[in-house]
Amino acid sequence: MDRAKSKRIRNIRVIATNLFMSLSVIVIVFILMFFAMGFTFNEEGKLEQAGLAQFVSNPSGATVEIDGKSQFGHTEMSKMLSGGYHDVKISKSDYDTWTKRLRVDSGLLTRIEWIRLFPNNPEINDVATFNDLRLATFSPNRKKLITIEKNSNKITIADIQNDYKTTQIDLDEALSTTSNNALTGTLSITAWNDNNTRFIMKWVRDSKISWHLVDLEHNENSTNLSNIFNLAFDSILVENDSASKLWALENGNLRIIDANNHTISSVFATNIEKVANNRDVAAFIHKDGDDRNLSIYKEGEKGYTAITKINNASDDVTVKLAMGTYWNENWLAYTINKRLYILGGRYPSYGRDKASSLKTKLERDINYLPQLMSVNFNQRVIVVSGDNQLTSYDTETKDCYDVELAAPLSNINWLDNYLIWQKTENSIYTRDFDGDNRRMIIADANNPFPVVITENNRWLYYFDVTEEETATDATNKTPSDSVPVSPTETAIRYTLKRKKLQ
Repeated sequence: MDRAKSKRIRNIRVIATNLFMSLSVIVIVFILMFFAMGFTFNEEGKLEQAGLAQFVSNPSGATVEIDGKSQFGHTEMSKMLSGGYHDVKISKSDYDTWTKRLRVDSGLLTRIEWIRLFPNNPEINDVATFNDLRLATFSPNRKKLITIEKNSNKITIADIQNDYKTTQIDLDEALSTTSNNALTGTLSITAWNDNNTRFIMKWVRDSKISWHLVDLEHNENSTNLSNIFNLAFDSILVENDSASKLWALENGNLRIIDANNHTISSVFATNIEKVANNRDVAAFIHKDGDDRNLSIYKEGEKGYTAITKINNASDDVTVKLAMGTYWNENWLAYTINKRLYILGGRYPSYGRDKASSLKTKLERDINYLPQLMSVNFNQRVIVVSGDNQLTSYDTETKDCYDVELAAPLSNINWLDNYLIWQKTENSIYTRDFDGDNRRMIIADANNPFPVVITENNRWLYYFDVTEEETATDATNKTPSDSVPVSPTETAIRYTLKRKKLQ
């Protein structure tokens, strides 16, 4: 027996086996990667790349139907789907149905996280009553209700998440006034800090405007900003999480306020007509000779960076402006008359970056003059509106939607993070930001105050208004035809109600 030849044969077999196993592993890994990237064979045997659709609903546990076929599993769930359009229906017993014609992009994740199902027969409770209201507004995080009754010197803060617990702070102290002046004029909340513990309040009375930083947890830290700095501010924006720093626009000049130390910076830019901010970065429209410019300034830098020139300095040009961050990408949105621009990327730094660090994501005409611009709470969706129309842009999917409205919006009101509500013909309707799933949620809505779904998705809060006649002093009242008269006056009573959603 030739031992050398036998050894060579064994070595060849071992090498061949190892090569086969290595190639098999490579092929298996390649196939797994291939399928992980969404590549599959369709019904015709052709290779195509699918996309992943993720469905999140409130309440969860809903049935998912795609292209007429019920899916295994319930929301929250994910499903690989071929690129293109698919008809989706989400349903649950005792709730209404949500539908959408969904576009799935090959090789990409599409997250549909705004699916809202409303109960068919919800439990409704009266929560609180108010003897006429001067102010009522919900915090952006949908956890608090702020109310001020007429002829009251108290601000009431209610926890609307669970048991409706209330606390009160002194309105005179919050506005830094020692007389009954706080009972006069109009109050509005214009900006909040991130955790919704402090807000900016605008107080208008006798043609005088004053600005106040109100601290809901420590009222002694509330500040009358107008009195401290003796300046006529046009607007004040919150600059950081705690609202210890603020952007201030006065007489067209941009400054930063240190609210803790009661100091104000020198002027960063002049001739400003409109300003928006994303924390410590401000974008503003300002006149420069015969032109308007859009520029960006970062706190602490020596100057600002021009983004674009608006070649129209006439007074009739309409400009809207907003900015934010979604998934670590900064964005800047603005309109010039009937044209909408969305830029995304990184805000430029003065002297180091060019304006091109922000790339154009969308530039298109809209067939109406925008009157409103708003951003949802997580800064994913940008909405502009005017006339009977609405345009929304999803910064994640880069989709843009045009929506026809039954009536013009007086304000862009968010019911939750993705739904917009509107009062039409004495009822409250809601729709997804993309215009789909328009539904009536309140049949009788005869009041001007807001509607909201709480952050924990348990309750829908709204106000009901009743007029009550009450007896008044009969002095100087003249009876008619010698019949005694019981003088009355009409009092407006507001009842806060809530519907149980799940």
